[in-house]
Amino acid sequence: MATLIKVVATTFAVVTAFVIGLVIGRFAIAPDLPDWLQRMSQDGDPKYSRRLMEEIKAENIDKNLRFFSKKPHIAGSSEDEEVLAGYIHDTWKQDLDSARIYTYTVLLSYPNASDPNYVSILQEDGSETEESAKSEKILSPELDDPSVVNPFNAYSATGVVVGDLVYVNYGDVDDFHYLTRNLTLNLTGLVAIARYGKIYRGDKVHNAEAFGCAGVILYSDPADYVSGEGARVYPEDWWLPGTGAQRGSILRTYGDPLTPFYPSIDSAFFWDEMDLRLPSIPVTPIGYTDAVKYMSKIGGEAAPPSWRGALNISYRIGPGFSSPHEKSKIRLYVQTYNVRKQIKNVIGYIRGMHEPDRYVMLGNHRDAWVFGAIDPSRGTAAMMELSRAMGRLLKDGWRPRRSILFCSWGAEEYGLIGSSEWVEELSKVLGSRAIAYLNVDMALEGNATFRAMATPLLNSLLYETAKKVENPNPSEVAAGRKTVYDTWLASIPSEHDKSVPGVKGPGAGSDYVPFLLITGISVADIRYTYDKSYSIDSYPLYHSVYETYDLVARLMDRGFKYHQAMARMWGEMALVLADRVILRLDGLEYATTLERIVAEVEITQGPLLRSRNITLDGVRRATADFRIAAETLHRKIGSLNLKNPLEVRRVNDQLMQLERAFIDPLGIAGAPTYRHIIYAPNQHNSYAASNFPGLAAALFDIENDVQQTARWDQVKKQISIIIFTIQSAASTLRDASDIGGL
Repeated sequence: MATLIKVVATTFAVVTAFVIGLVIGRFAIAPDLPDWLQRMSQDGDPKYSRRLMEEIKAENIDKNLRFFSKKPHIAGSSEDEEVLAGYIHDTWKQDLDSARIYTYTVLLSYPNASDPNYVSILQEDGSETEESAKSEKILSPELDDPSVVNPFNAYSATGVVVGDLVYVNYGDVDDFHYLTRNLTLNLTGLVAIARYGKIYRGDKVHNAEAFGCAGVILYSDPADYVSGEGARVYPEDWWLPGTGAQRGSILRTYGDPLTPFYPSIDSAFFWDEMDLRLPSIPVTPIGYTDAVKYMSKIGGEAAPPSWRGALNISYRIGPGFSSPHEKSKIRLYVQTYNVRKQIKNVIGYIRGMHEPDRYVMLGNHRDAWVFGAIDPSRGTAAMMELSRAMGRLLKDGWRPRRSILFCSWGAEEYGLIGSSEWVEELSKVLGSRAIAYLNVDMALEGNATFRAMATPLLNSLLYETAKKVENPNPSEVAAGRKTVYDTWLASIPSEHDKSVPGVKGPGAGSDYVPFLLITGISVADIRYTYDKSYSIDSYPLYHSVYETYDLVARLMDRGFKYHQAMARMWGEMALVLADRVILRLDGLEYATTLERIVAEVEITQGPLLRSRNITLDGVRRATADFRIAAETLHRKIGSLNLKNPLEVRRVNDQLMQLERAFIDPLGIAGAPTYRHIIYAPNQHNSYAASNFPGLAAALFDIENDVQQTARWDQVKKQISIIIFTIQSAASTLRDASDIGGL
């Protein structure tokens, strides 16, 4: 019996080996893989890249911008939430595979149209003089629209403040330290007047609150918004007229204030507004024509040279007015109010063929303070043309490997509310499936050169794409710079490697923020910008009523060729991420960036750290380990068998998830919504990125803190977090069998 069993077993083994041999031989000899596997093993057909470039039409972007900037469309208005959101939804349902509207009820803020905000001088006898303009002057016929919202700062406290005026320059923390430490001024109860620029307006207000000011007046100084003495202003040129005022939110958090960390959906718990940390003092913006009325009368010490702008006055600090006005006070009257409103996000979908559960996302916000022809409707106009062009490719037989999502956000201007609520609602899905988010806010703030902010994984993709897109500037082409990349490199070379263009780290200026800081999704924010030889803070007509279609079409991009180039850049980046077998994400760029950041911290903070016997040796070792892991992974990618879909998926997941490895769920430096260890907004300027933000916050002004032991313990803690996080990120790049180096 035992012999029979042995015979049967031997026969079975021989037959099995023979069958396996036949199968192996069949596929070893056969030149062709199954059709589905062959398609999965190939990058997308390059002809569709050429087709997409050709399909994007400048004239269509022109028409789109005319439509989207025709009427004021502030967040929460019927024009933005019904007319424009509805149009985008219907268009995407027709052009793409599907479209969906996400609705949220959120806290917004508006000026009282029947009781406008203003500033005046209160005389000793109780009369008011020198009242500021309550609305911007109508300088061209299209501005005469009853739905224009007067200048205001969203989420300002309501109230009337009477007090002495004090000039605080840009209102950054160093300016307030100069006033209180160098000049020993007590700012309690004073009304601060600060010029726009350098830092986020909400940080100016926060600083004023922290130092005891009772109210804030914000104005745009010609030094920051007009170039050159005697410059022509709008409508003759793009420089800001004295009657222009910059609207804007002063909220320092992002997302709906009523539902922090959670989406504002029907089941949400909404906080009482009285329990929120909203600005507690009245704030309003004015134009520089009005600013002269008040600043020309300020007394006190002369402002230092770096504080002097371009008004035709002697800049003085105060507090209070000089003779004969010394008994007069500034009066700040603000009736801004908060109210819950519905906002809408519109999402359009192109379903991927092989990996529909992997998302490449493109986004732009829709809401504007007034007409918004620059911010954001230029970006919307480009996105609508790009989605139309991709829809055309779909009809001609193209379908990407991975899914592409188009995103139109609501209420960005109020604090990235629409995008934040969507990311909060879908964080579990996006955290496991999203490849990257590509943001275009205003598309063009100038026409000199392309510029980009991004996390390092996307740097190489930016370079590759910019080399493919034709230069829209004829004079640059004539000078031999034929591509977007050529002018970018010539205009903004990297500070660290002059052979490539500079890419800045992301701060907190637009809708990429929740993707990066909540879920750790790689992001890029791209636009055309102005010549940096201008000593201006932003494009001059920023958030004013004068951002019109006429401004763009007549003064900034005649023929819309720069818009076309931006749409091509945006589309090509998405196409590469969606259609390449191996994701175009570069871990080596991250290694280089980490090494540079460590070197910069060593230069700027090394002596201070060493004075406390603290070193960055552990950070350097972790960074070296990260580079080894990145180099090993990319070598493996170079020899990867693309015909093995499981191997491809595994490597792509490592690349995609790398950014997530830098997320700390506990938040950074006491800010639970800022979770990225490498990049987060600067604690004193939300617009700017801060490298190693937790460490930067721990070290800021540490020498003047009376709690020295506690502060230096915090520094040590932050260094330990950085080391752990970089080591953890390195472990995600190693072979799947090498769990934590075991």
